[in-house]
Amino acid sequence: MKSHIITLLFLIYSNLVFSQMKNYEKAKISFEKQQLKAANKLINKCLEDASTKNNANVLFLKAKIMYEISRDKKISESFPNAFKDAVKFTEKALEKTPTESAKVAFKNQNRDFLKTLLKANTKDALDAYYGKKYSKALPLFKRNIDISQDTQSIVLAGDCYWQMGQRTESLPYFKTSLEMIYNAVMDSSSKVYGYSKEPFRKLAEYYIVNNHLDTAYTIVKKGRDILPNDPILTDMTYKLMVHQLNKLLPSEDYLLAVENGLKDFPSDSFLNHKQNALYLFLFNGLAKANEQNKFDSLLIKFTQVKSEKAKDKNLKTILKFDIFAGLNQNTCIEKLYEYFANYNINEACFATFNSRWFPLDKSNSNIHPVNIRPENPQLAYILFTRYIELYPLQKQHKIARLDYTKKQNTLPQTYYNILPLILLNDACLKEQPKTLAFKDYAKSFRLRLIEETADSADFKLSRLTWHETYKKYPETTKILEPLWRKIIINDFKVNYFGSRIGIKGKNDPGVPEFIWNGALDSCKPGFMSASITQLVQNRINYFRRNAGLTEEIILSKQNNLYCEIAAMMCEANKSMSHEPNDGWRCFIPAGADVLKDALLIKEPNPSIAITAAMGHAHPTVGHRRWLLYPKSLYLGMGTSKNYSVIKAIDNSRELDTNKFKNQFIAWPPENLVPKMLVFKKWSFSIQQNLEGATVSMKDLNGNNIELIQEVNENGYGLNTIVWEPKINLSNITDQDIFTITIRLKNNKTFIYKTQLIDVNPLK
Repeated sequence: MKSHIITLLFLIYSNLVFSQMKNYEKAKISFEKQQLKAANKLINKCLEDASTKNNANVLFLKAKIMYEISRDKKISESFPNAFKDAVKFTEKALEKTPTESAKVAFKNQNRDFLKTLLKANTKDALDAYYGKKYSKALPLFKRNIDISQDTQSIVLAGDCYWQMGQRTESLPYFKTSLEMIYNAVMDSSSKVYGYSKEPFRKLAEYYIVNNHLDTAYTIVKKGRDILPNDPILTDMTYKLMVHQLNKLLPSEDYLLAVENGLKDFPSDSFLNHKQNALYLFLFNGLAKANEQNKFDSLLIKFTQVKSEKAKDKNLKTILKFDIFAGLNQNTCIEKLYEYFANYNINEACFATFNSRWFPLDKSNSNIHPVNIRPENPQLAYILFTRYIELYPLQKQHKIARLDYTKKQNTLPQTYYNILPLILLNDACLKEQPKTLAFKDYAKSFRLRLIEETADSADFKLSRLTWHETYKKYPETTKILEPLWRKIIINDFKVNYFGSRIGIKGKNDPGVPEFIWNGALDSCKPGFMSASITQLVQNRINYFRRNAGLTEEIILSKQNNLYCEIAAMMCEANKSMSHEPNDGWRCFIPAGADVLKDALLIKEPNPSIAITAAMGHAHPTVGHRRWLLYPKSLYLGMGTSKNYSVIKAIDNSRELDTNKFKNQFIAWPPENLVPKMLVFKKWSFSIQQNLEGATVSMKDLNGNNIELIQEVNENGYGLNTIVWEPKINLSNITDQDIFTITIRLKNNKTFIYKTQLIDVNPLK
């Protein structure tokens, strides 16, 4: 009985299916005759029946009917959603196809219709996309993706997410389309469309922003394989290449990477500088290791690389960064040889000499190579020194140096030959201490060097030579005194008076003008030009040099930027504070970090701000102490309309820890100082325990000068004694000399004299 019931139900179901399939066939015939309303009624009967509503063929016929209805102006008004239904039923038909292979076959069989449908859907999607209606465009692109893995739709669906700020959701679409585009182009040279660049650009940008730079580099490299002229990818390539290069240590591999980069960016300043720097590094290393054969091979490669640049259409630009570019072999080697000498790369200079002119294993001449060429004193000193270092037992090198020096001493010499002649005479004097002529020439050349360096504004060398001469030849004291005055006056004119900066409306003729170019409405910091920055740096180093320091500072770009942000924050809030909070207008963390320990000065003129910091009348003179701190190397400065910020707390410089245990830093300094730069507070700094130390002052006649000594406070650079002498500067003349005595608690004493002089910078 049960089996009969099952059989009966099966027959009924079969009859129903057969009946509905008859409706399907009728619908199909009506569709082919363009009887669209009739076809739609018949296919709807199939869709209302459970036995056929999920049949892929039924669903697909419904899609075709609705598409044609959407195109028929007479009846489309009665079916406003006809096109959407066409897409919807196409998606359902594909969904109900039982297997992937069947789905592929189904798509191939109906390729023309699917292509037509996608084209119409894509038009609507693109209209919405280019109208910036991304939320409307996104589902349309997704429909295209569901129907067919359309590359353009995948790209633009990802970009819809991107434009709506949903970056994470965009990534799968960009990754998928990137691989599809890359593989298609690389495998079959498929056409590259306008949208093809987006996955590469957007993914690279995403990974750069999130500091996944190695991943970004891989993506950009793929992008440039198929889009070599895309400007954005080119720019990203450059930035990421610089990042990759900065991770490498100087080496031949690094040089290879730079030279590969120059193929894409032949006139780039960074890469041209890096190329030369790496060659010089390698030359120096091989020369120091006395690897002459490897040095020779590298020299040949260097000259070939440089001569090839003569063919580059960008040669004029390249020459701004590369002095060797385009030179033939002989000229290139001559220029490199001189470069090594000028920058005291002595071993490489000697190796070039051997490589090009006098190989040691091939020279049979009885005349010394230095005398054959012959070289100027600078080169001669380098070559003789290196010969003697390498072959200390060969007397001919020392004999040749003696003969050369004797001859040069009698010849007229230019400014640039004075220092090497001093060194040559000193070396010869060690060999022949009884030959006083070498001592006399060395002394006279030193005195000449002091005067000429003071005239040519090389004040660091003039000071070092002056002190050296003072110790070596005490009999020259009367000659040295006026030379020191010349150094002090010229240094003031060049590096203090010459570092003046004007503010708009308050400017002397010929003085560079500084105008703050920030914007508070957009919280944009201003910046100082390179020329203004150099003037500020000159003024800081002027004070350091005169205070007794040989260590100069650099205003780094990064530190300047942070200080500029900090100054803008002060300007936006009309306040200076070491502890800004996030309630401040234009609060930027990098600026807030600088403000915590920066020197803050209510002064818009950057040069005047430096002088104000030196003259800061606080009992600790903390600003002065940081500007004169010996371990400082990288400082920073930024200004706004009313404020200056100086990042001066820095410990970047490596120093002998004992150097400033006996060498002090004072302001006013020892010996001469322009009177206009003597401030209310005087100071003495040293790396000693100054607890309990006392200071006293006497005038030229030995009378005590009344003073107030401040309470010692450590933590601002070196330990420092601060005092305020009771003197009237307007009554001080050039003849007045003050003797300062610093006595430590352990009775160690430092005594020095200072003389305040009037300097007229216009004379």
